Amino acid sequence: MSPIDDIWILLLSLAVVAGFLWLLWRAAARARRRGIGVSMMGPFDQMFRPTAAESHLEIQVQQEHKKPIGSPEDL
Repeated sequence: MSPIDDIWILLLSLAVVAGFLWLLWRAAARARRRGIGVSMMGPFDQMFRPTAAESHLEIQVQQEHKKPIGSPEDL
């Protein structure tokens, strides 16, 4: 193989990696817009930012406690 062929292989490899990273970035942006980022990115948060994942769980628990409980008279 000539050095030119090696350069093309390198450029093609870099393009594939860049394309994959771009797809991941687009998927994360779309998930954030739709509000499904937690379910999609949750496992990665737990691995790389455990305190953020714990905080998110605590916020969910607090939101669930804020739901009003109906009185027996409403039935």
